[in-house]
Amino acid sequence: MVDLRGFIGQLSLRFKLNYHTLALLLFIASFLLLPTAKMVNNVYYALVALPGLFALLRDRGRLLPLQGVEWGWLAFLAWALGVGAISGDLQFFKHVGYVMLFLACVVLLVRPELFRHPRFARALFWTLTAYVVLSALLYWVTGRYAVGQRVLWLPGRMTGPIYTSIWLASCLALVAPAWIRERRYIEGLSGLCLMLFCIGFILQSRSGLVGVAVLGVLLAGWYLARAGRPALLGVFAVSVLVAALLGLLTYDGHFESLLRRADAGRFELWGILLADWWRCGLLSGCGLDYETQALILGGSPIQHPHNIFLALGLYYGLPALLLFLTAMLLTLWRAWCCRDAWGLYLLVALCMLNFDGSSLIGNPDELWLLVLLPAALIINRYRNFSQRAQSA
Repeated sequence: MVDLRGFIGQLSLRFKLNYHTLALLLFIASFLLLPTAKMVNNVYYALVALPGLFALLRDRGRLLPLQGVEWGWLAFLAWALGVGAISGDLQFFKHVGYVMLFLACVVLLVRPELFRHPRFARALFWTLTAYVVLSALLYWVTGRYAVGQRVLWLPGRMTGPIYTSIWLASCLALVAPAWIRERRYIEGLSGLCLMLFCIGFILQSRSGLVGVAVLGVLLAGWYLARAGRPALLGVFAVSVLVAALLGLLTYDGHFESLLRRADAGRFELWGILLADWWRCGLLSGCGLDYETQALILGGSPIQHPHNIFLALGLYYGLPALLLFLTAMLLTLWRAWCCRDAWGLYLLVALCMLNFDGSSLIGNPDELWLLVLLPAALIINRYRNFSQRAQSA
């Protein structure tokens, strides 16, 4: 019989796992395994937030000293608290507390070794890809969706095609450096083709394709700068492969819905919301409860800004947007200095959230996985890196 206890013990020793690391893993998995937002919220409250709060209160010395990037995040959240106080929305204080506690738990309590390991990046990518493919197969067999029809609802909490495609492209950014470093070219090309099939055929999301394009440009530029002219052949071969796969997806009209939707009214609604922001005041924004009455596309209401940066400015004001950008730049700079693949994950996610995204502060949702999680893991590495440097 398999000694499960001994196996878990060896795994914990190898990756230096602790309770908070395992709790974070379960929180990430809950987006795929649990069907409702309330269930995922309960996982966060019970496994991450409450135990993390007790641990931080018991060992308050962990909170200090703060590094520069942590001050940036603290200033952003402090401004958000001020906006909440002005609006009088007591519920918003709870949401800011959730975000602050999540960041504190991941930065101060989680051991990051497992999350930096190439096997974790590969496992996360293939698990998410399998989730999309198996869900589509189930829907096709049961007749809920026809083959070639856009899958609008997946079974887990990660349910929408847009955010799912963004997470897929971000996971590709996380695993791609490991594939290149370990020369797993066959696995990498297979993963790329399958992911393009998921994004272009099953989910039919342009946001995910934007992420793949951004990642391709970044990796191609890095590869060419490092390898010189001989790398041109490899970049050309991958480009031909991607173009051929997109051509197959276009065949028989399966790719036409992406083109028919054009920008889905984004440029129109951005213009409307920017004008509203200007009227409300650039510094103050329009407040937390702001809802525009304008219509787009001949009568459709505007549900949210479809842009994480515009949402920050519109709801919280220009200072919040500038503070967030500062925190992001500091976080990405630390990732670059440490050569942390989570920085590439975060950068690609932010590029896609420029076209889809709303308020960052709220109950646990997809933006926590796309922005807060990678940022906190990078800062975690930054803290360890800084402490080692100071002790050397």
